[in-house]
Amino acid sequence: MSEGARRADLERADDALVRLRRLWSPEHSRVIDHAGRRIEMSSVLVVEVCARAGGEGLSVGGIADQLDVEASTASRLVDRAVQAELVERIRSTADGRRSVIRLTEQGLALRESAVGFRLAWLGGVLADWPDADVATFATLLGRFAEAASTAGPPGPSG
Repeated sequence: MSEGARRADLERADDALVRLRRLWSPEHSRVIDHAGRRIEMSSVLVVEVCARAGGEGLSVGGIADQLDVEASTASRLVDRAVQAELVERIRSTADGRRSVIRLTEQGLALRESAVGFRLAWLGGVLADWPDADVATFATLLGRFAEAASTAGPPGPSG
């Protein structure tokens, strides 16, 4: 592949990623839970990180690492999720000075609802795609996500 062709492909990928950014815009940043409450997307992200950690829970620092934010920011996000009764702080059995963040029943229900919504949305968007294309897309997107998370975010432009 020529350098020009590769650049054109990278430009198409960049354009697609910029267009996807609208999915996370402020007007789409709230979720409604089963009780009809508006939940901040940041709380949904805290719930997702805790769900992926399993029953053991995570420290605020672990949540900060997973969300790629400062510990003080993670602490505020966790506080918001605690106030929404989506997660709870439990004293660590390993170190009584620390707390562990775990999902509540409401947090687990929200996570299940959010996953169901995302899968239904993806299913609708990809409804006309052949199964083999969906499988290829999932594989390549997962590979891209792994590479991007390893590389980290781009530096400042300019």
